[in-house]
Amino acid sequence: MNAANGQPEPEILPPGTDPKPQRPQSGGFDDLSDAFSHPLTMPRLTYALYAIASISGFPMLIGLILAYVARSEAPAWLHGHYTFLIGTFWGGLLLILVGVLTWIFGIGMFLLWVLPLWYVIRIVRGWVLLENRQPVPNPGSLLFG
Repeated sequence: MNAANGQPEPEILPPGTDPKPQRPQSGGFDDLSDAFSHPLTMPRLTYALYAIASISGFPMLIGLILAYVARSEAPAWLHGHYTFLIGTFWGGLLLILVGVLTWIFGIGMFLLWVLPLWYVIRIVRGWVLLENRQPVPNPGSLLFG
């Protein structure tokens, strides 16, 4: 300690060594690699792609691929989120197929009307659970987890 101002003495480094990079006090990321190493980055990105897909379906395919790839290396509680997202894709596809096939009976009209509501509720519920650092209670369910 420096007696004059109460500050610690500066660390003396040998020549040719780099000082440790200081992280910002705000809790931000130094560079993009730090952002992608955060465990919640990939599920957030996947939920965002699914949310965008409610307007345009294509980003959902990218989100599906990301969910399949990231699920293998995810911790157990995030594994459930990826399973939930994958189930959302396949469940939605199944509802579309059944809706189109049963359109003539009037059932399909109801299914295709309910599908966007089901989809949005699943994405919002899953994302809220993710932000609260909670697992999806029943990721294999076709309802709302």
